[in-house]
Amino acid sequence: MGAIANTIAIVVIVCVGYLIIKKVYPTAVLMIAGLVLLCCAVLLDVEPGLALKKGTGSEFFDIFKIIQDVFSTTLGGLGLNIMCMGGFAKYMDKLEAGRSLYDVVSAPLKYVKNPYMLAMAGFIVDQLLGMAIPSASGLGLLMMVTMYPVFIRAGVPRMTAVCVIAAGRFFDLGPGSASCNMACKTAGIEWADYFLNWQMGIYWALLPTMLVTMYFAQKYWDKREGLDPDFEALREKFRQEEADDTNKAPKIYALLTVLPLFLLLTFNPIVTEYFGLPTIKLGIPAAVIITIFVSMIFEYIRKREFAEVMASMKVFFEGMGKYFAVVVTLIVAGQVFGKGLTAIGAVNALIAGAESMGLGVMSLIIVMGVIIGIIAFLMGSGNAPFYSFASIAPAIAEKFGVHAADVLLPLQTMTGFGRTMSPVTGGIVAVAGMAGVSPFRVVKRNMVPLLCCCVVNFLVVYLFILP
Repeated sequence: MGAIANTIAIVVIVCVGYLIIKKVYPTAVLMIAGLVLLCCAVLLDVEPGLALKKGTGSEFFDIFKIIQDVFSTTLGGLGLNIMCMGGFAKYMDKLEAGRSLYDVVSAPLKYVKNPYMLAMAGFIVDQLLGMAIPSASGLGLLMMVTMYPVFIRAGVPRMTAVCVIAAGRFFDLGPGSASCNMACKTAGIEWADYFLNWQMGIYWALLPTMLVTMYFAQKYWDKREGLDPDFEALREKFRQEEADDTNKAPKIYALLTVLPLFLLLTFNPIVTEYFGLPTIKLGIPAAVIITIFVSMIFEYIRKREFAEVMASMKVFFEGMGKYFAVVVTLIVAGQVFGKGLTAIGAVNALIAGAESMGLGVMSLIIVMGVIIGIIAFLMGSGNAPFYSFASIAPAIAEKFGVHAADVLLPLQTMTGFGRTMSPVTGGIVAVAGMAGVSPFRVVKRNMVPLLCCCVVNFLVVYLFILP
């Protein structure tokens, strides 16, 4: 039965990959695939099977109870975190607080004279903004409105400016990242713990790698391709344009965008214990709700329109609903798929196969990471492949005696790399479209820096993260 079960698992995985690449609705694909695997596990009576602590009394209905359990556990924790951050992002977008944040953090850029150094300094600003703006598309469009004209006026070649902006979310940082929240939930740790002790454990190497390789790669391509013939006309256009400040949010609104981040990093056991303070634990929903109420106070002081301020909260809830429909349901489907792989014995077979071939945990991480990166590249999104593999990471980690976050971190990182290298990624297409260039030119110029980051990702995990 074991051989039959493994064959079924392989066929289902191949079908899932094919359908996702063909852009069939991934949530439905993963959900149906999970159901098929769970049904096969029951019919073949393989180990570990459904393994429910409290079943319905019928194995057939137990299959659907697994989906019910996944929904209930996800919506109450991880799903609520992601929906709150999604609603918060929409609310900040309505207030145009992102532009205020840019005005504050971009001030030092005027002192950078070398156009390529300016582009790299702008990339660092992009990283800071990305902590508060989790959407790759949203961040890219904001940067095209704010930083792109600054780049062009300062003499940064157009393609270099576009490529730097397009690569902004190559690494998922911040509490708004759905993949980051998924990794935290799966590993059973708090966001601040994952951010400080795991993500920062590789980001210190990834950021310099990206900056150095991007600097030389863009100089090489600009020398090879030459400047766009209309570059000087574009510079003159931006020089003559004056910003419309009529409805611009005050600079103090920049504080609103980073307030949840400040609260989460300040009020968590890691920081309070380090400074010998009483233990205070603040979750993402609480931090977001606090910020929403503070934002509404700011808006009332600014506009003095009580009804309008009250109505603006609808944007927050609509944003929550959108993230539920797009992100949370995909996470649930990915977890159901992972439950199916576990039930039919595919995870145990994978571990046993790795042990028989003499492969260690690092070899498995590389194989899974490359698969995730390739699928993310082909479909322009890393969510579906990462959510599919994330739920089986704890079993692999337990078998090899490592922390689940040690396995999840490089896999989550590869989703960002694969997505940023894809010419069909929404953010890449949007940024390239606004600049009037081909997204294929953008990913071609960014390919080497991102591949270098892939290598550094695995190397740093092997040297510094794994025990």
